[in-house]
Amino acid sequence: MERLRGSVPELLDAPEPPPDAPRLARLHTVDRPGLVLGSTQPLSTADRAAAAAAGVDVVRRRSGGGAVLLWPGRQVWADFFVPADDPLWSDDVSEAALWAGEAWAAAIGPFAREAVSVHSGRLVADRWGRLVCFAGRGPGEVLVGGLKVAGVSQRRSRRRARIQTTARIAGPADGTGARESGPGLDELGLLDIGPQDRDRGRAEVARRCGAVAASAEELTRALLEALPGATLEEPRR
Repeated sequence: MERLRGSVPELLDAPEPPPDAPRLARLHTVDRPGLVLGSTQPLSTADRAAAAAAGVDVVRRRSGGGAVLLWPGRQVWADFFVPADDPLWSDDVSEAALWAGEAWAAAIGPFAREAVSVHSGRLVADRWGRLVCFAGRGPGEVLVGGLKVAGVSQRRSRRRARIQTTARIAGPADGTGARESGPGLDELGLLDIGPQDRDRGRAEVARRCGAVAASAEELTRALLEALPGATLEEPRR
């Protein structure tokens, strides 16, 4: 296990483990906001002017799915590298992500007030789910009370799978015990769509997406406890 810290483009471009490396869990800490588009989304999907004005990097990942806005302190981002000869490997793409979802469910459970579940069915994504990651659901993704709180995407080769996961967290509690839901920006505010579509999309995302009532440190610690036997290297950039 290792930790990396940096901007979203730096973290996505960090070198992968050698081809013969054993399984690895990589935890990422972002130091500035970034909008990550899925591999099938062209850069024109983003409103580059709005992103630049907000100081948000725009980048594409090599795995599929919709856009994800990463914000310092508002998610726990963990990637799992699994070689093809590892017991966690599965030739079935859907099955391959379930162990990661189960680990996330175990980590999220202590902070949840409603039932925690791992989606094990087929990909469910309408227009909004294809546009915004947390508006759809796929194998291994985690829901609390029916709201998606952890997303999963994969990039695979014959030698290895990279399972990319992000769990969205609520902000710190205020004096009343309430928690902020996230930064003022959201994915739809940074995508090149009209105002009516943006309002409609925000209503759909609010109906489908949740957040874990924990800090990044708390949720990271819980995830580490759900991955027994891991050894943690010192953070590096």
